[in-house]
Amino acid sequence: MGVLGLVNVLGSTLMKESERYLPPACGYEISVPATKTFVNQVVAFLHLALRMGNHSTELLHSLPGLIETTMAQTETTIDGIETRLKAANDLYCLGYGATYPIALEGALRFKEVTYAHCEGMLSTEFKHGPLSAVHEDYPVLFVCGPGDVPVMIGGLNETTVRGGYTVVVAEEDARLRANAHELIALPSSGPLLAPLLAVLPLQMLAYRVSVARGYDPDFPRNLSKTLTVD
Repeated sequence: MGVLGLVNVLGSTLMKESERYLPPACGYEISVPATKTFVNQVVAFLHLALRMGNHSTELLHSLPGLIETTMAQTETTIDGIETRLKAANDLYCLGYGATYPIALEGALRFKEVTYAHCEGMLSTEFKHGPLSAVHEDYPVLFVCGPGDVPVMIGGLNETTVRGGYTVVVAEEDARLRANAHELIALPSSGPLLAPLLAVLPLQMLAYRVSVARGYDPDFPRNLSKTLTVD
């Protein structure tokens, strides 16, 4: 069995041990939280999947513009949410289908740089235990793909009826606006690119909350950029 390495540092041990490797080519990651590395890794794997499935990779050419639009379009919304979240020491980040791993990434960044406990999980599992933690103003983040709105509305309503504060990252949708406290609206991109774009405001929100709480998000406590043990 061959080894495929996804390596950002050319000449690294992983590259030398891999029979084939893909370079995300996102430049040196100065901060400990690997935000742009994560984004480029997802792009690399998406490109690989499309090529292996004999599909066109044309849609990836629109990513640079969509990323710029996403950052500009979500900045103002994030400002208000940051104010609500900076005092929270416990929250959840939920996803469904392709947005589930994005929710895990969002939760990881919150843990890393805000020091708040943020647990990522499938939105459909939230009701089986964790929902009991929801109380007045308890924050729950939802990451919703274009085809998953009906599923997410159920989770939103279960949270808001118990007094929770709900934030959704998704493409513009009247149903989500009607059922959530906040919608961080992404530009329209479709089911393949929407999850990737959704990670950007989550990472930025974690960054903003970290700064608002008086921490340095580039150098989180207890974390190291170099892995010295398993």
